[in-house]
Amino acid sequence: MIPCAPLLACNNLSFKGPKGQPLIDNVSFELNVDQKVAVVGPNGAGKSILLGLLSGRLKPASGQINLLGKAIEKISPMSRAQKIAVMLQSEYIEPLLSVEEYVSLGRIPFEKQMTVIENKAEIENAIQFCGLSKFRQQNIKTLSGGERQRASLARTIAQTPSLLFLDEPTNHLDLRAKVDILKCIRKLPVTSLAVVHELALIEDFADRVIVLQNGKIVADGSPTESLSNETVQNVFKVNRVDLVHPISGKEIKIFEALDL
Repeated sequence: MIPCAPLLACNNLSFKGPKGQPLIDNVSFELNVDQKVAVVGPNGAGKSILLGLLSGRLKPASGQINLLGKAIEKISPMSRAQKIAVMLQSEYIEPLLSVEEYVSLGRIPFEKQMTVIENKAEIENAIQFCGLSKFRQQNIKTLSGGERQRASLARTIAQTPSLLFLDEPTNHLDLRAKVDILKCIRKLPVTSLAVVHELALIEDFADRVIVLQNGKIVADGSPTESLSNETVQNVFKVNRVDLVHPISGKEIKIFEALDL
């Protein structure tokens, strides 16, 4: 049996800053079907730049990105939008749009390929999946931060992508909203790669963790492997403490700052 090609593969990927400094340095990895991947690293590690490169919004200084076996730069923006959806850390949303109108923007790449009924069905599926049915006619500006994040996620879901890239989807949310948004993403039958800042939230979301430091991959594996105590000490200057929850009996990880 011939093994399936990866959804996306990047090889020897590099990107330089305005002064020629390496911001992404010789990065290579593959994304396969149904993976949930967290990208972590300290500020300035290159996480958001990596997402920009993988989604085709930024052009690498060197290296190659293949989407479904084809060089990403040879795929038209419209075809790319039919395969990749991106949820940015902070994206402008026209405040006068209703939730339903905003979510419907995810169907733009398919407007000429699918019927009105088919497009409306995908919009409705996304709204229901993200628990936004009661907000569908409300203006975006009336929603809480967590509800707006769910609306942004619904817009990407309506895009029916093969790959979903998310840049800090839990940014500026309270703890309950952070947990809810990551649970939503976890349930999606879509390969998802998310930049996540809070290490304690990763275990319940990701089955794979890529750790970046100074633009290089320093760990790539399961959450337990990538977030070993040695790695988090070296990269984040924190200790990992493993505990058993006194009520649920579940193993939990706590990250505490080192005394420097």
